[in-house]
Amino acid sequence: MTKALITCGQNPSVYFLEKWLPQYEFIYGDASFIAQIPSIQQIILPQVSQADYIHQVLNICLDNQIDAVFPMSFSEQELLAEATELFSEFNIQLHLPDLITRKLLSNPAEVLQKLNFSGIKTVPFRVTSSFGEFSKACLQLGYPTENIAVAAVENPDLVWLINDLYKTASLGGKPVISFTKAAKLFAANEMLLLRTFRPSTQKLMYASFTGEKLTSVWNLGAIISKETIKQIGTALQLNGLFEICFQEHQLFNLKPFAVV
Repeated sequence: MTKALITCGQNPSVYFLEKWLPQYEFIYGDASFIAQIPSIQQIILPQVSQADYIHQVLNICLDNQIDAVFPMSFSEQELLAEATELFSEFNIQLHLPDLITRKLLSNPAEVLQKLNFSGIKTVPFRVTSSFGEFSKACLQLGYPTENIAVAAVENPDLVWLINDLYKTASLGGKPVISFTKAAKLFAANEMLLLRTFRPSTQKLMYASFTGEKLTSVWNLGAIISKETIKQIGTALQLNGLFEICFQEHQLFNLKPFAVV
């Protein structure tokens, strides 16, 4: 069994990895003692802000015969992505996207375009840079019948919904704004990504890739085939753990899995 370090051990959301990836013997790490974990199964980790964070984590792995690392925060993933070659020299696998893939994933519009080019079905989407384009794109995507999800290309996790029919402040966990108020979004954002949004049809699943190859899927379900997930990994050259959101059989969003 491969011994693996998983960070953010204080966060209960990381514990499901034991069920998802039973081939690993997990050691939990965090910056302070984890009360709910036996001391033999945990390691105190340095703060990400420390200048020698990478080398401290490497030494911890070497001292404890750890062969794999699952960074569970975006800040850890961003920093350790610079050290994949260093860790590989010691036969330690970092389960995270490399720098090139991280740059691609930071632009969800480019991800959707690349997947479409590879023959993978995605939700209908448009990228706009002016209110004139925005108005036209909303109509092309089916507004007002369809809910339209709007996000800044540079900040894809902050999503608004355009819908004049709903009187509630949110729908499917997303804040709702009217079409007339949508113009204000351009005050702070040069480019926007628009996607059709059907929350009742959305399904989250989690996939693990090693060197672009799919190694495991959690919560696959019946609508999406494992072959589709494999094709996504190959098209985007994925490595690490990913959260993938589908609407029916179409991909809506993909991002590295992290708990903080």
